[in-house]
Amino acid sequence: MSLFGNSKDSIEKLESDGNVQELINAFVEGDQDTSWKAAQALGRIKDRRSVEPLIELLAHGDNDIRWNAAKSLGKIGDRAAVPRLLILLKDEEWYVRWHAVEALGNIGDERGVLPLINFLDDKKIRNEVAISLGKIGDKRAVESLIRALQDGDPDFRSAAAEALGMIADAEAVPPLIEALKDDDMSVRKHAAGALAMIGDERALKPLKEAYRDERWYVRLHMEEAIDEILAKKGE
Repeated sequence: MSLFGNSKDSIEKLESDGNVQELINAFVEGDQDTSWKAAQALGRIKDRRSVEPLIELLAHGDNDIRWNAAKSLGKIGDRAAVPRLLILLKDEEWYVRWHAVEALGNIGDERGVLPLINFLDDKKIRNEVAISLGKIGDKRAVESLIRALQDGDPDFRSAAAEALGMIADAEAVPPLIEALKDDDMSVRKHAAGALAMIGDERALKPLKEAYRDERWYVRLHMEEAIDEILAKKGE
């Protein structure tokens, strides 16, 4: 008899026992709460035996099962999931696409770079697309992310700045310096953080000038960025 009908305790026991098949059963057949707990458990135990069943569930008719399967696969980090996750980028439900994007970023496979760049125009998911491109760290994304710094949405500009810091390509330094003057304080903060991650000395003077920012917590980020760049120089 399946154990998953007994709620939280059953899922915890299945997880501690490493019972992948019963967790898959609970994921697909349980009520919503049980299904989510089972999906989370599969992501935590990171057992490779669950990869193929979870990949198959990316094509399931239930939206919640698709996005939870994507999330679990992202936590497991197996590159075998990448081809099907790329297909899921075209899912009709934006939140399913969002979790596919997140999973691709967590897996970090370079096969995701060009397809993800194509989804920087999808306003429902593009902030997460930018972050996932940053996590992958491929320089092919730099040009598109630099263009995103000019977008009208400050949240997207912030995500692009953060992603450029993750990639840490020197080409992004001049546009990130310009972003220190952005009207939005979050963009200024993320630009400072990105420049700190890149560690290019060209950013020191603009960061010192931007230290006059009217927002104290933005000034704090400017100061931290200066300190990080100087530390990388050994000063």
